[in-house]
Amino acid sequence: MISNNAHAMPEETRLAGKLATLVPFTETHGRRAAYASWLRNPDIVKTLNLPSYLESPISEGGIRDYYQTMISSPTDFFFAILLNKDNQFIGTAKAGHIDFFARHADIGVMIGEKSLWGMGIATDSLRALANFMFDEIDLRRLSAGVMANNPSMVRVFEKLGFQKEGCFREQDRLGDLYIDHIHLGCLKAEFIK
Repeated sequence: MISNNAHAMPEETRLAGKLATLVPFTETHGRRAAYASWLRNPDIVKTLNLPSYLESPISEGGIRDYYQTMISSPTDFFFAILLNKDNQFIGTAKAGHIDFFARHADIGVMIGEKSLWGMGIATDSLRALANFMFDEIDLRRLSAGVMANNPSMVRVFEKLGFQKEGCFREQDRLGDLYIDHIHLGCLKAEFIK
């Protein structure tokens, strides 16, 4: 278990699921062409609440600034998702805004390889991440936010024991549309391993 004073994630951390394994995100992951292509793909970005990425493609410098900020953050854990069968880098997962005192964090996932959507990898990855955050980091609560245009991600969180806690009406914007933002939460005792 990581103590409340040790905010850095150990470099050797490997969160193994049945389908994928999460490893700390590195500069090597950030420099891969696939990563940049995911962040520039409107089909992927439109569900991540990153409207500026839709207005104009994010620059190489913007991508680098983002992942370097995440890697060095004392309150965010950022992971690369590797497919178990061939070690292919297929997406990212993060635990963000970690409050080590109140023992809660937000979690999220991006499966960048669209051909792998709907195969259970997001559920598997988030289960491994939530298990780590509850058992190793000793958090008591996790939360997640999902744009209402991504109902499959709501179902993923519900499979893990998350409950809808609120709907922020028309909070998010996608082009000329305003979309509801669904807030979900899970206490440690509610988590479905």
